[in-house]
Amino acid sequence: MRAVDIFEEALLPGSVVSVIYDSYSSAWQIPFMLLKRELDRGCFGVISNYNLPFSGLVRHVGVTGFDVREALEGNRLAIIDAFDSRYQTARENIHNVFYLDKVEPETLNPKIDRIYYGPLRELLTGHCVVRLIHTLDGAALLLGEDSTLKLLNHTLALRSLQLPGSVLILGLNMDVVSTKFRAWVVGISDYVLLSDSKLEDNGIKERVYLLRAPYKDFEPAMYSLHTTKNEGIEKLKVKKLSP
Repeated sequence: MRAVDIFEEALLPGSVVSVIYDSYSSAWQIPFMLLKRELDRGCFGVISNYNLPFSGLVRHVGVTGFDVREALEGNRLAIIDAFDSRYQTARENIHNVFYLDKVEPETLNPKIDRIYYGPLRELLTGHCVVRLIHTLDGAALLLGEDSTLKLLNHTLALRSLQLPGSVLILGLNMDVVSTKFRAWVVGISDYVLLSDSKLEDNGIKERVYLLRAPYKDFEPAMYSLHTTKNEGIEKLKVKKLSP
């Protein structure tokens, strides 16, 4: 089955979904595939980009079959581009892409709030909303781990009032951050998907573990993960191994 189908039901409104992977795993694609699935169901998406220049993000996400430019132009997606804002790279004048004058821990959240309350307010009204941080380790590198955790705490509290039904997806490369940082992220998450990879003579062997989900009858499960020649959301496939 498709990797996104590990999440068998619609994501619980108001939930936090963490996809945690190592440096060689293909699972970094799963947050974007989840976002695309929810957009195809009629939700509005917001990506907070801490990792790549805008053009690089478009190429990166395109691997998953997600046409970022099309979604932006179609008023199904917005991007808050902290990366380009921080490094003062070339800014493209693109519909629904927002920049900040400065990216500093002390003022970051109020500036993002002004975007949510201002130009995004009408777009968010009447839609289910899915927010994706790409990536949490990228934010930690830009802002520091302690500052990132404090900002995320504030964001969780604020969005629970502003957008109580919105879903937050966190992508996290566990090789980049500390054990303390990873543990905190797991602790605040309703869903936790962990992937690890091993380099072997015949290629990369990957396992995916669904460790947490907000279902009464939930049991942790393990899957094999492999990349196929299919395109888009069909590209990553999993096979259940246990229980």
